[in-house]
Amino acid sequence: MVRWIGCPDTNFRRGRPFGLRPEAIVVHIMDGSFASGESVFRDPTTHKSAHYGISRAGEIHQYVNEADTAFHAGIVVNPTWPLLKPNVNPNFYTIGIEHEGRPDDIWPDALIKASATLIGQIAARWDIPLDDSHVIRHHQIRASKSCPGNVVEIGELLDRVPTLFASNLAAPPSPHLVATATAPPAAGIDAPAATTTAGVTNVADLVNPSLKVRVVRTIKSVNLRREKPATTAQLVSIVPPQTEVVVAMFVTGESVAGNAFWYVDLQGHFLWAGATNTPDPTALAA
Repeated sequence: MVRWIGCPDTNFRRGRPFGLRPEAIVVHIMDGSFASGESVFRDPTTHKSAHYGISRAGEIHQYVNEADTAFHAGIVVNPTWPLLKPNVNPNFYTIGIEHEGRPDDIWPDALIKASATLIGQIAARWDIPLDDSHVIRHHQIRASKSCPGNVVEIGELLDRVPTLFASNLAAPPSPHLVATATAPPAAGIDAPAATTTAGVTNVADLVNPSLKVRVVRTIKSVNLRREKPATTAQLVSIVPPQTEVVVAMFVTGESVAGNAFWYVDLQGHFLWAGATNTPDPTALAA
């Protein structure tokens, strides 16, 4: 059971920037007691937070909705994480889990079990692969910190993920939908209701005016495609140069001229990003 605690508005950002969603889970250590760590997140002057905190007894508290941006891994120092996005704050596409204790503490079984279960649940909600590229140590983003310590191993946490979530083990997310919709809180959390992208098979069902949108401009004639981001997909229309197109999300699809980004319009149609004035959609989130 996860208990909703929340935190002040100054300590997190509502939502995530255009085109970004949780793609990885960052493991942290509180470097102190559960109460002291939590007090930092509940102090409006600290500008710090994590999505979750777990006590040595296995108690789980949630401070920030998974669809919102917690301030837990925004400082980048000599990173070694291979999936780090250049010029994009890691907070925008990660979920942070804090753990009670200090760097050299041995993690009790209750803490490991609770953490592994929560990791599995988050991975299932956001289609995050359960491997050491997507479940990472804070140290891999900020090398100046030893967080989450010198004892716990990511492999041990992954080994303890319940078999219920085993389908995410080392499996790539599919489809790679990247939207500004929100995901629901974990079962048992007393938190505000939210929408979800889980189970959506028709992209048009996901795209709706309630999503944050952006306008891109075509720089040459480009085909608008139906059903999938690929040049073999059914043609809807040809968009002339210098046309402004409202888009609600982007996806990765067939690579054209070395660019695999495609925009999705409000009708769920696909437009190759390389034919627009913003060929790299992640720049809109930087």
